[in-house]
Amino acid sequence: MRPQKAFVLIKTDPGREREVADKLNKLPEVKEVHIITGEWDILAVVETERELVLPTDEKVLELVMDKITTLPYLQDTNTMIPSFSKYKT
Repeated sequence: MRPQKAFVLIKTDPGREREVADKLNKLPEVKEVHIITGEWDILAVVETERELVLPTDEKVLELVMDKITTLPYLQDTNTMIPSFSKYKT
């Protein structure tokens, strides 16, 4: 069973992108961190393990609310959970 992947767009305080990226990179569920240009400052790719008891989107919600939004210098987040993914084999 594949883990649940989600994409988290993050808006930071100006000039704090690298600090936030470093802190995100220390979280085990965060698999990739990209500093991007435009409306959002960072794109984080996260993965949570699927469980029988707790739905995977709730695990993503817990991760974002409990670990990501509590980081300093964050202004806003936007989380996207794909409903279908295609992988190369």
